[in-house]
Formats: sequence, structure tokens, C-alpha cells
Amino acid sequence: MRDYLIILMCGLYVVLEAFVAFLGKRFGFLKGEGNRKFIHMATSLLIFPVVYMIENPLLRLVGPSVFIVFNFVASHMGMGRIIGLDDDKRHMGLVVYPFSVLILVILVNGGYIASSSAVTGVLIMGLGDGSAALIGKKWGKHGYRVSGGGKKSLEGTLSMALVSFLVAITFSPLGIWGSLLVALLSSGVENISPSGIDNATVPLFAALLTEVLCRL
Repeated sequence: MRDYLIILMCGLYVVLEAFVAFLGKRFGFLKGEGNRKFIHMATSLLIFPVVYMIENPLLRLVGPSVFIVFNFVASHMGMGRIIGLDDDKRHMGLVVYPFSVLILVILVNGGYIASSSAVTGVLIMGLGDGSAALIGKKWGKHGYRVSGGGKKSLEGTLSMALVSFLVAITFSPLGIWGSLLVALLSSGVENISPSGIDNATVPLFAALLTEVLCRL
């Protein structure tokens, strides 16, 4: 019963998150990239109740699985535009993001990685990549191109590295140097990953690297 109550609370959190995004679009205090990254960052926090509070391994899979199906349907039906998501450009990322979380939860359930490694990977993607996009869009002055012709800014990349370092040193057992390595390499992976695919490559890479370094 406790696990079902936690799942229900997570569902209510998502509804509240969507409502805030809708208000942000409606009244203009969250626009475009800001709205998308608000959802991106807020959703990443759900990894905490999933791996730390839900005890039944199978029930841990409910949230990510539901998000995969819902995001796929919503993105292809244009439902995301209601809360300011650009489905035409971002539908792949919307699906692979919860898919990568599902893989990490399965790895946690199987004892292959620690919960702290999964949390680190998901938050590096959610908070690190989210901050990079927001900082880069608002204050990015020194742009450069990455593989696939995409554009990045030095300010955004440094922001991701800094936030990723803070995530790693706060939520994993890694020390300063291990956290710095995870932050820098994860930022590098984000740079070379095609748009949308980084929602899978970054959290998986960051989580697995964190686990490997913790075992050394």
C-alpha cells in the first residue's frame, strides 16, 4: 500500500508540474526553452522516490514505463504544445529520456549499480543539461559548433560541467576528483550526442561512470 501511495503522489507531482508549465505558457513567465527545461529539470527529481522510497522492484518500473508510452503518444499528437513543448523538434528526446531512466532503474533492481549512481546520472541530465540550455540561451556569447552541426556556447557547457560536478559530489560517494571527472566527461558526451539522443547517452554514461569510479 505504501508503494502505491508513493506512485500516486508522484502522479500528482507530475500533474502539478504540468499545471505550472501551462500557467507559464499562458502568462508568459516561462517561455519556449524555459518551459521545456522547467519540465525537464522538475521531472528528473522523481528519480528520488523511485529508487529510494518504492520498495517493490516491479513497481519502480511503473513511472518510467508510463512516461515512455505517454510521451510517445503525446508528442505525436501535439499534446505537448498545450504546455509549451515543441513536439515537432523534441519528440525523440521526450521518449528516450524516460527510457534511459527505465534502464537505470532496471540496473538498480538487479544490483548492477547503486541507487546513488542512478540518481547522479539522471540529475546530471536533468539539472546539468537543463542549466546549460538556459544559461547558454540567455548569456551564451561564445558559440561553437558540435558534431551534427548543432550549436553550443562555452557558457552553457561550463554551466553543465559545474552543475554536474555539484550533483556528483552531493549525491554520489565520489570525492572531488572523481566528481570532476564525471562532470567533464558527461559534458563532453552531451556535446557529441545528436539532439534528443543526449537524453539517453548522458544519464546512462554518467551513471555507469560513477558506478565504475565508486568501485575502484
